[in-house]
Amino acid sequence: MEIHTQIQNIFSNDVFQDYGIIGLFLNSFLSSTAIPLPTEILTSALLLGGESQILVGIALILGSSIGGVLNYFIGFGGKILFVKVKNKDEKKTEHKNKDSKMLDKFGWGAVFFSSWIPIIGDFILISAGVKKMNLAKFVIFMITGKTFKTIVVVAGLGLVF
Repeated sequence: MEIHTQIQNIFSNDVFQDYGIIGLFLNSFLSSTAIPLPTEILTSALLLGGESQILVGIALILGSSIGGVLNYFIGFGGKILFVKVKNKDEKKTEHKNKDSKMLDKFGWGAVFFSSWIPIIGDFILISAGVKKMNLAKFVIFMITGKTFKTIVVVAGLGLVF
């Protein structure tokens, strides 16, 4: 827990804010790859500093979408690694985790709403790669969900600031 706190202290400092929109892009990319970094704090700071809502939104959508696609490919490649390890150990049981069950239950809706679920949403996207879901549909649902969330967050924060 101490390491997690130290990492958050490092990233919550002005590291990303010093780079403005590029920092926000990097922050949103990293936060969408299962690293719990709050993008809302930096988004608020940039909007408060007078940055364009459109540029902030584009940076958030691009960063989080690229991170989401990376998660898909991590899962896609991870399945190959998992099968190799499984075959070496000759274990016949298959482990189903929570995010995989959510993906089974809610399907493409889970991919769409994954951006609203901190950390677990990233693992849902990884599970989509493991299940080798259709990449084109995955990208459409994921980007639509992330765009919708970004519009709500940026417009909401824009009204406040």
